[in-house]
Amino acid sequence: MRLHKTTRGRPARVGLLSAVAVLAATVATAGLLAGSASPAANGQYGENYNAPPALLLKALGTTKNVPPIVAAAVTRAGVSFTGAKLQLAIKCWKTSPCDTGTGGKLAVAEADGFGDNVWREITHMEFVLQALTYPQVGKIYYTNGHGDTSKQISDLKGLIAQKVNVIVGFPDAGAAMLPSIKQATARGILYAPYLNPIGSPGKDYLTDTAEDLCQLGKSFAQILNQNISSGQVAFLGGTPGNGLSKAWQSCEKPALKKSLQYVGEADTNWTRDGTLKAMSGFLSKYPNLKGVSYEYADGSLGLIRAYQAAHKPINLVLTLRTDEESFFCEWNKVNNPNFKVFYGAGGGFDSRISLTAAMMKLAGAKIPPAIVVPDAIHRLTKSVCNTKIPSQAPASTLVPPNVLAAMYK
Repeated sequence: MRLHKTTRGRPARVGLLSAVAVLAATVATAGLLAGSASPAANGQYGENYNAPPALLLKALGTTKNVPPIVAAAVTRAGVSFTGAKLQLAIKCWKTSPCDTGTGGKLAVAEADGFGDNVWREITHMEFVLQALTYPQVGKIYYTNGHGDTSKQISDLKGLIAQKVNVIVGFPDAGAAMLPSIKQATARGILYAPYLNPIGSPGKDYLTDTAEDLCQLGKSFAQILNQNISSGQVAFLGGTPGNGLSKAWQSCEKPALKKSLQYVGEADTNWTRDGTLKAMSGFLSKYPNLKGVSYEYADGSLGLIRAYQAAHKPINLVLTLRTDEESFFCEWNKVNNPNFKVFYGAGGGFDSRISLTAAMMKLAGAKIPPAIVVPDAIHRLTKSVCNTKIPSQAPASTLVPPNVLAAMYK
């Protein structure tokens, strides 16, 4: 995927529709939410669906077949943040809870299972910026489970006790989170995770936002199949038990051609050190590894270090889900034509989509149990390295450059 620049238009304000208006809009919205590119009418459920094409291309790599919920979320990503608005965004990114100053009655939260890398920090800012475009949001909460299952559960229960209206997040602990998630739903709280499908979306919670993760795995397999005649391949995943890694890996493995030998998978906790350790382990057993599939581009700097420590050339086909510039620029320095890299988009902006879906639900919209975000895979070239944004930022982030600069100054 790729991402966008910001527009200066101010999105329509969101308000709860009257029962009559909701009834009148239901038929038109059924087609809208099913994924048609053009909504029946701008302004439905307080949203504008005419997302700037440049933003769609930057985030998704396409302007076609974009579900309207996604289009509405990307449209809000075009709001500029400067001056006092920028300072408020930084404050709400650093402090929880944060009063938005609007007097809005709604409280929204991001419950992150593991917030300790740059991808998670930027995903958090995507959520904060999106929340600040809704004047009815008066408080913004954030929790970081630090990869600890018990803390993730405790954090979620704490948000339930605070009686927030909406919770989005990445439930790293997977199925262990379901009892608390169901509790939130039973209390009338809209829970909308992204990139980590668990349980029964639409029943246990509002909806799940992600690209087609099974198709992602199949796309990874197709790339390895086309670029490697024969040899050994391995998978790297994130935090133990997370649904994201499981989803694509379970579809990639059976799609590999018979001449490729799958030698196993390893968790990395989505960190450079974790990736270094995992790859060092693989290289000690399989020194002639031909292919690796992984989610995290920035973490793959650990992969490079593992090869360097082993004094081996990186003759490898690597498929990645995310698109951090740090890895892209380091790949340029490696300068090995036999190190072939293919990548998608980070999806950090999915936190925006989950929040917008919940806000539309509060406004009376019918939300599908799964919001499928369009995605595309690209071959890495030297021109992709962008030194004008923070090194660990995803190429596809919807956080404006000036906000990124303020985050990491």
